[in-house]
Amino acid sequence: MDQIFVQIASYRDAELPRTIRSALSAAKYPGRITFGICWQYDETSYLDLDEFVDDPRFSITQAYYEDSRGCCWARNQTNLLYSGEKYTLQIDAHTRFARDWDERFISMLQILDSEKPVLSTYPAPFEYVDGIEHRYSDRGMQRLSMNRMRKNLTTIFKSEIVVDRSQPAPSQFLAAGQIFTYGSFCEEVEYDPELYYSGEEISLSARAYTHGYDFYCPNEDLLWHLYQHSMPVHSVDHQDNQNDAAIERLHTLFIEDHTKLGKYGFGEVRSLMDYEKAAGLGFKERLERKPIKTHLKKAINLNLSKIEERADYDYWIFTLHDIDDQEIYRRDLSPDEIPSHESSTIELDIELVDEPFSYGIWPHTPTHGYLPRHFEDLRFC
Repeated sequence: MDQIFVQIASYRDAELPRTIRSALSAAKYPGRITFGICWQYDETSYLDLDEFVDDPRFSITQAYYEDSRGCCWARNQTNLLYSGEKYTLQIDAHTRFARDWDERFISMLQILDSEKPVLSTYPAPFEYVDGIEHRYSDRGMQRLSMNRMRKNLTTIFKSEIVVDRSQPAPSQFLAAGQIFTYGSFCEEVEYDPELYYSGEEISLSARAYTHGYDFYCPNEDLLWHLYQHSMPVHSVDHQDNQNDAAIERLHTLFIEDHTKLGKYGFGEVRSLMDYEKAAGLGFKERLERKPIKTHLKKAINLNLSKIEERADYDYWIFTLHDIDDQEIYRRDLSPDEIPSHESSTIELDIELVDEPFSYGIWPHTPTHGYLPRHFEDLRFC
């Protein structure tokens, strides 16, 4: 029976054992499932995999979390554990699986008219409600699209609903938390360990496309992802990380000479220009973008769902930001001006040096100082 190599990069993630159990218990043929895990553990999780370490289906690379080099490095470590399985599935360590997910993924892949198809999108969400897992399947099938590309060539994706679910729909991008394809992907499009979180998915998408892979979003939910969690994050633990060097590497890949990156450059089946045309992108054009002076006359309906209702705010800082996250407007809101959940609109009539893309809210109290800052894209307003 053809095997499926499940790749998991786990960073101090308490959900990892539950994710593994979900994959095995929900599979139609659990004996066909193998695992490649980069396990970045800490003092609270070093026993989490004891029940799996002697199972021959598991290959595990261990690293104490202080020695971790980040997400892309960890995913590269899982690539290196690949041992010839016909299929591979890349997921995050906080994932749940649908019944018979193994057979259903394979069947979905096999109906596609492509020699190298990839099924990928953001998985549906699950969350804990009073300690019980609740999986959501009412959001429709989501296909990735470009939200924006910053001047440093890092990107933010959004998703759009695919109406026709009769078969997987063509897509332009890969989502790292759900990639199902043939196992040879692990060797042909091996993760660049020198990249960091920013730029991971756009670089992987372009490299995979130039190696001849075609992207599709699944037409049914087979995975669920825990988006809202309080588990540690590498960039918080490692303030001195490789993100700046990784962004320079993106520039080498997309603007300069990708062959300098060796096997982490582009493939030879298609060109970068082919991918830009297919995805509607222009990397050099993005670098040359000029600011667009804008007169913004708008009533902005703020999303206050994540802002705590309190009576002791002395002011809020309200800001607008351009496509590169640079602040282009600031206004300090007095207690009388602070919006409420009942009246959450801010009226603006201002001149800006560039088009606004997002807003920020930073509440302040006399006793607690600044509370968590919240950002939201203006497209949601």
